[in-house]
Amino acid sequence: MEFVRPLEPILIIDDVKEIRDYLNQILTDLGFEDILESADFSSAKPIMDNKPPGVIFVDVDLPDFNGEEILEYINSAYPHTHVVMCSGHNSLENVQNTWEMGAKGFIAKPFNTKKVDTVMKRLEIIE
Repeated sequence: MEFVRPLEPILIIDDVKEIRDYLNQILTDLGFEDILESADFSSAKPIMDNKPPGVIFVDVDLPDFNGEEILEYINSAYPHTHVVMCSGHNSLENVQNTWEMGAKGFIAKPFNTKKVDTVMKRLEIIE
């Protein structure tokens, strides 16, 4: 029998490949194995339909949808998925807005292992 982690699969949605690669590497180093990636929200939808993620890391500023639209869709279609918003602008207003919109976490770019680990541990407690 295969051990299933409750937070996996994990989906990373960011239009910058280097950021997706770096976050994927951090998650892999933390022991996560089922990690999916998408460059925009339009191409992420079929991935989510095929394999509903436990956690989605999503860039607030995607070229095709804004963070509020994405959160609204995910919270409606995948109510058990944890959404972690990511942004290079970590103003208090940005952080508060993501919580108010229903995100379960916020990470300011640039990422580091400690930030990602802290968010994932918090999500495991919620789980």
